[in-house]
Amino acid sequence: MKVTPKRLKASFARMKRMGQLTILKLGGSAITDKARECTPDIPAIQRIADQLRDYNLPLILIHGGGSYAHPFVTRSGIDRGLRGRSQLRSIAETEFYLSQLTRIICASLLLRNKLPVPFHPMSFVAFDKGNVKRVLLDPIRKALRAGLLPLLHGDLVFDESRGIGVLSGDRIASLIGLGLGASRVLLGCDVDGVYSENPKTFPNAVLIPEVTSENFRLALSASRGASDDATGGMGEKVTQALRLAKNGCECYIFNLKEKKALPRLLERDGITGTRFVPWKNSRKSSKQSRRRA
Repeated sequence: MKVTPKRLKASFARMKRMGQLTILKLGGSAITDKARECTPDIPAIQRIADQLRDYNLPLILIHGGGSYAHPFVTRSGIDRGLRGRSQLRSIAETEFYLSQLTRIICASLLLRNKLPVPFHPMSFVAFDKGNVKRVLLDPIRKALRAGLLPLLHGDLVFDESRGIGVLSGDRIASLIGLGLGASRVLLGCDVDGVYSENPKTFPNAVLIPEVTSENFRLALSASRGASDDATGGMGEKVTQALRLAKNGCECYIFNLKEKKALPRLLERDGITGTRFVPWKNSRKSSKQSRRRA
């Protein structure tokens, strides 16, 4: 194919847009009723779709499983590996119900003229002893370049040593963010950010507005309380946000239920929630992460 100035210009434009990539994670606690199995929060999902309607920069959406996954995972113990045939039904049920939640989100986006394309991590990520061993990102990259909206979710993935494992939506956001060189990752949940203590238990807990290379231990310590979340709760969010920041990617943990929070972040209109500041001298490690991916 002959390289013309017009094709070069279009290529540079696509590269520039990819450099503006945002990854948005919709926490399961913010889009489902976790107290009732397989119950979506339809008004919340529709509000989020409305807020994304006019956003035209490169975007990857990731949703948590919420009440569509956590009950089946914790009840069967498959988060600790595959130990017997009795667990196989729970794997099948989890995948079935996760796909139902994905379809609900897809429908809301399609009705607003967005073009979502589902990607299921079970089919492109593999574990070994709980660590990511293989990941194939090229189809997601090509979907972005085509102008589509990749839609992923927290998922079960096969583990070479343990049989099965849980890949949280927060971990996927970190993995994809570093692999594709995202400019920022937004982790939406049902609280305003990272607090000194669990704000649901301690009303006097104080929000930590910014996490840097100097105070990150405070955020880690504050988020390490007990959690009944199959994917680690706030502790997992902070761990993945720090991994991103250490590699040069800005990250926010924010309240997706607060109606103005997402639009403000998309428009870069001030800080909402807890901001994880990219660490200095992290550009080299960020490039190394992309090469590994």
